[in-house]
Amino acid sequence: MEDKATQTPAQAGNPEVFSMEQALQDAEARLEKTVQRGQVITGTVVFKTNDGFMVDIGTRTEGIIPFNQLTEASLPQEELEKLLKPGDQVTVYVVRADLESGQIILSKKRAEADQSWVRLQELFEKGEPVVVQVQEKVKGGLVALIEGVRAFLPASQVDLRRTPELDEYVGQSIAVKIIELNRKKGRVILSRRTILEEEQKKLRSSLLSSLQEGQEVEGQVVEVTEFGVFVALGGVDGLVHRSEITWGRFTHPREVISKGQTVRAKVLSVDAERERVNLSIKALVSDPWISVSEKYPIGSRVNGKVVGLTQFGAFVEVEPGLEGLIHISELSWTKRPKHPSEILKEGQEVEAVVLRIDPEERRLSLGLRQTQPDPWKTLPDRYPPGTPIKGKVTGLTEFGVFVEVEPGIEGLIHVSELDHTRIEKPSEVFKKGDEVEAVILNIDPVEQRVSLSRKRLLPPPVPSDLGEEERPRRGAGAAREGRPDQRAGASKRKKGSREGRGRDRDYDMSGIDAGGIGSYSSGEAASASVKLGDMFGDLLNQLDLEEEAEKK
Repeated sequence: MEDKATQTPAQAGNPEVFSMEQALQDAEARLEKTVQRGQVITGTVVFKTNDGFMVDIGTRTEGIIPFNQLTEASLPQEELEKLLKPGDQVTVYVVRADLESGQIILSKKRAEADQSWVRLQELFEKGEPVVVQVQEKVKGGLVALIEGVRAFLPASQVDLRRTPELDEYVGQSIAVKIIELNRKKGRVILSRRTILEEEQKKLRSSLLSSLQEGQEVEGQVVEVTEFGVFVALGGVDGLVHRSEITWGRFTHPREVISKGQTVRAKVLSVDAERERVNLSIKALVSDPWISVSEKYPIGSRVNGKVVGLTQFGAFVEVEPGLEGLIHISELSWTKRPKHPSEILKEGQEVEAVVLRIDPEERRLSLGLRQTQPDPWKTLPDRYPPGTPIKGKVTGLTEFGVFVEVEPGIEGLIHVSELDHTRIEKPSEVFKKGDEVEAVILNIDPVEQRVSLSRKRLLPPPVPSDLGEEERPRRGAGAAREGRPDQRAGASKRKKGSREGRGRDRDYDMSGIDAGGIGSYSSGEAASASVKLGDMFGDLLNQLDLEEEAEKK
């Protein structure tokens, strides 16, 4: 519009002339104004047609915005027709401009998208966060609208840790950052995790500066691994190494602690540069070995669980961190197992007696057999020397035969006590399972040994070179073993003489009791102290002499 000072007198005095000239100037400007494809311009809605809205953009021909170019949203025709009305100012994008044919196609949604991409570029370059609303869940992540443009939020970028369930985020407004932008491909990648990591980093820095060694903290277990557990402390995760979880024994940490559990721990060390915090749960519990002597004195009984079996014994957990060993020799009074598994099983609850304690070496010796009466203490009273027994052969060696006296207790019949005639190889005469009769010679409860004799229950051998009339009556020669000096001493026995007795063995008659059976000294069965046959033979000879004297 021209200034009043530049108007001619005719123009100033005639408004119609001025309006006409202004209209001509505007028309010339419209004829001269051109638009090109890709331009973003502002126009005024003139009227609505069946195909769209006509917009005055300052050219000689109005442009048209087709209904499908109004918005990205899928709306019915009735809703689209209500989006604009005559007189509205609208920013449009020139899709096609053919001034000669008078056809100009405009797009409102393309203009909005263009402006959105400009804004997105600014956000991307500056790294500024923006709040978006999640529209839907798709394969691999979520879809959100940012500045009217569809953007993809991968599942790995939703939270600090991958979240398998994403449905809960649909419809929520969340703060994100643009981590990838490509307008040509129409690609916009978002990340919520980036913002969370920045927030966590600030919290971590603040927390690390406040933590001190020896401080007690509380947190939630967020991960359980083979080497330990991680505890969330509010911005930083502290590591409790498996050796610092408990004083007790375990194979995997998950046996004693679980994910999500709230625990208290003691700070062992803090490395602010490496953002590492080492914690200890067991440090808040006293070491059980400190008070073991007072709590479990020698001779006391304890209850525990078998936690390990080895070749030499069984380990029993009395309480977490306090384990004792039951040596294989302390498992039973009577059984001699080759492995503790023959008596105990892992996980079994047992009662044991404290035998020895060494707190400095952290050793606790236990006994299982001490919880039961010792059968060896009463064995000599139940089986005095001379008591006959019957049992099965349990073992064979070159030096004798082992026979079961009672369940769990064995006795040895030395080769010299197997028969009147020496048996060089017992395995050729006996076999396991054979039932054998024997007599008790000696019992040593301290060494847990029983000496037996089989030959003392056998009838004595009859010499083959004596006549029928020379054979002793009533078994008087029961003690003879075929030696020359004994064969020549039959008549002397009738006179009460004992000169015919052999000299190759000595007798010990100091232990003869009321029953006429001597108590035998310990040692090998080969050096037994009494021969029952000789003793009874002498007694019978004396009776014969008395009968002959009465007849005379």
